[in-house]
Amino acid sequence: MSNQILQQKIDAGLDDHPSWVGRHTTIDHLRPGITKVSAEHPELAPALRKIKEDAINHLDTLLPQAIAAMERNGFHIYVAENAQQAADYIANITGAHLVVKSKTNTGKEIGITHRLQEQGATVYETDLGDRLAQLEGKGKSAHTLAPACHLTRVECAQLLSKDLGEELPTDPELLVGAARRALRNAFMHAEVGISGANAIAADTGAILLTENEGNIRCVTSIPRVHIVIAGIEKIVPNFTDGLTVVRTASTYGCGQDIGTYVSIIDGVSHFSNPAMDFLQYAQGPEEVHVVFLKQGRQQAINQGYQSVLYCLNCGGCLNTCPVYNSIGENFGYKYIGGRGTVFSAFHSEDKSKLDEAGLSLCIGCQRCVESCPLEMPVPQMIQRLREEQAQTQGNGLVKSGVFHILSTNALSPLMKVGRKFQGIALKEQPQHEALLRFNANKIGIAGIPKDRLLPTLAKQSFPELIAKKSPLKKPKSKVAFFAGCLVNYAYPQIGLDCYDVLMANQVQMVTFKNEACCGLPAIMSGDTKAAEKMAKENIHLLSSKEYDYLIFTCPSCAVTVKEEWERLLAHCDDETLLAQYKAIQSKVIDLNDYLVNILHIQPPVLKEPVSVTWHDPCHLVRSMHISHEPRQLLHQMGVELQEMKEPNACCGFGGSFSLFHYDVSRSVNDEKIAQIADTQAQYVVTGCPGCMMHLKDGLYRNHSAQQAVHIVSLLAKAYRQGGNTQ
Repeated sequence: MSNQILQQKIDAGLDDHPSWVGRHTTIDHLRPGITKVSAEHPELAPALRKIKEDAINHLDTLLPQAIAAMERNGFHIYVAENAQQAADYIANITGAHLVVKSKTNTGKEIGITHRLQEQGATVYETDLGDRLAQLEGKGKSAHTLAPACHLTRVECAQLLSKDLGEELPTDPELLVGAARRALRNAFMHAEVGISGANAIAADTGAILLTENEGNIRCVTSIPRVHIVIAGIEKIVPNFTDGLTVVRTASTYGCGQDIGTYVSIIDGVSHFSNPAMDFLQYAQGPEEVHVVFLKQGRQQAINQGYQSVLYCLNCGGCLNTCPVYNSIGENFGYKYIGGRGTVFSAFHSEDKSKLDEAGLSLCIGCQRCVESCPLEMPVPQMIQRLREEQAQTQGNGLVKSGVFHILSTNALSPLMKVGRKFQGIALKEQPQHEALLRFNANKIGIAGIPKDRLLPTLAKQSFPELIAKKSPLKKPKSKVAFFAGCLVNYAYPQIGLDCYDVLMANQVQMVTFKNEACCGLPAIMSGDTKAAEKMAKENIHLLSSKEYDYLIFTCPSCAVTVKEEWERLLAHCDDETLLAQYKAIQSKVIDLNDYLVNILHIQPPVLKEPVSVTWHDPCHLVRSMHISHEPRQLLHQMGVELQEMKEPNACCGFGGSFSLFHYDVSRSVNDEKIAQIADTQAQYVVTGCPGCMMHLKDGLYRNHSAQQAVHIVSLLAKAYRQGGNTQ
């Protein structure tokens, strides 16, 4: 049932084109400013990381310190263990009065608007975007900072006209003016104001809030009663730390040095001079209630997920997340995106919320980590949750069966059988690609629709083809080549091209006939036992020969060998195996890195002029930090390099992600293909066979004449034209 709910959310997100347009328009507007201003203040992010880490590590002492300080300031404090307690406390205060409410993520977490409306209160959203979304009545938010960005001017005018009972024009300034007049009326008549908090200083008890509209200042100062809803993770040691939080939230959320308004609340309104008592409540609320929410937070800390509480809710991660870009708020639970998915694990005992939130939706591109001022390791936390889920629930028959085949190294004989019979299911297209002959959706293979372009299994595998090659008589050095499954069975020409490039530079390629899968598909699905078995099998194999470096044309395989195998073997007590692995690990290198920084090659110039654009594979650019090297090689070959808008944006492949969530993967891919098309380059060149395969599919579906090629194939072509290969 949870998988059905997730698919319904995905379908809703993909079908909501107005929200997609609004989201992308907002993101395109925000990101240049965020990039610029964050670069101008490099000190903010590391300072914030230290503040949040220290605060969460000492939350058990900071919480009582903050409570004591706030009580001295005249605040009423309530610590709620869960959402129900928090909502009950607030509902008891508000009754059925008019409530003005500012944007508060914790308020959404406890469902406070719905709860208060159920008991007869009128809740008025005062953020203009939230107000428009409230008037629309669909309960959705197209973007965290711009909730109504999916609405057109005409739709905004219609909603406000109906609400205010007057015909309004579509001019934005006039609409804002009308909304402001209505807001003023609500502020003046509201009994209660509800807000969140960006930070709470434990030393002074001060509450800090930042905004750009001014509505929060009115919410917190005009109504007689003010209620603050905040998770306990909002507490920081001191007031100066709170200001750092506010500044960083503005920088990474909106691209501002600091928000237009910063409000500081450190007590109820009062005058020290008794003669002024008649004006006592003219400067703020008569009562201030602070509701601290614990729900799941201590559990997250206890289980080692404390970094999920560092979040500022600035939305920086969402602005770069390819899945959020495609389906919006449908990715996550209560909090949007990957962080919301992680947090859902601690909201209730109902673990099905994990699946509904999108535990399987994180593509693992790491862009969220790159754009987060706190470098929150959301993909790693999601991966850990997948492993925990796989241990308790398993992975289902299909995945478990595939991983068993891969872990027993039975792929090679199966591929031989598959070659003979693939014509029954596949209709071959030019360049050894294929389409299904039937509608796979009817038999449950939803990731392979009839129009998805797939590689055919090669007539001979890479190990079979490379065995026919003669070794160099006097090589300058020897390198081992880890081909990976795609090169071994679908794209063996990439392996042969790599062989030719190395041979042209007097380097002998050492290969392995019975290479097993690197284990990444199993790792991404949480099956660490199967992945560990694959790693051990490969370690024995890779230790059987002598070589200087272990070369990869697939960065995903390289990162798996270099980083994931170490994690898989963390509890291994086989000293011999561990020593073998350490030796292998030290030799791992991407082909581009090896050619440029070790061999210092100067490839021949291609004879015919070629225009290309470069796609940075996620693992290559963000895990291996390789981006300059392939561009240098392209320039050396004399090509015309046309950079696309976002060369390091994910192509949507993600390995098995594109099989189990092809609809989302396809949406992400279409955005990449549009960027490639804008360059008008003849080729899109990449350094990953998986990316190449997915780009080929996207180009085919979009009827593009552009071609996708692996960089090693372009290099091999240059060397062959120069007569430098066998």
